[in-house]
Amino acid sequence: MDIYIAVFKTIIFLIIIIFMINICLKYLGKYTNQSKRNFRIIQKIAVSKTSAIGIVQIIDTYYVMSFSENRNEILKELNDYEVTQLLDSLENPKSSENNSKDFKQILQGMNDKIQELKKRKR
Repeated sequence: MDIYIAVFKTIIFLIIIIFMINICLKYLGKYTNQSKRNFRIIQKIAVSKTSAIGIVQIIDTYYVMSFSENRNEILKELNDYEVTQLLDSLENPKSSENNSKDFKQILQGMNDKIQELKKRKR
């Protein structure tokens, strides 16, 4: 009979502990979560299982970034003209082909610049 009471008390005690931990984590979450207003992913395209390329807004600046398991890297900072084109295409959605062409053009331009930099280093 004493064993049943001990098991019952243990279960009740564990439920209370889990409940208290949950409350503490919610309370601490308010202070550890960063504001999402300063960082926003506009578009993201998967390149492979573990990597992607995306357009990211950090505060008021837009970047083309690569995301992978090993590291995240800023590939290019978008100028004002490119940002207005991007925002216009997002606000006024055209056919999906036109949107993908815009992103393809940005990536192709970046690829050309990377090739130029490699040639200069040689």
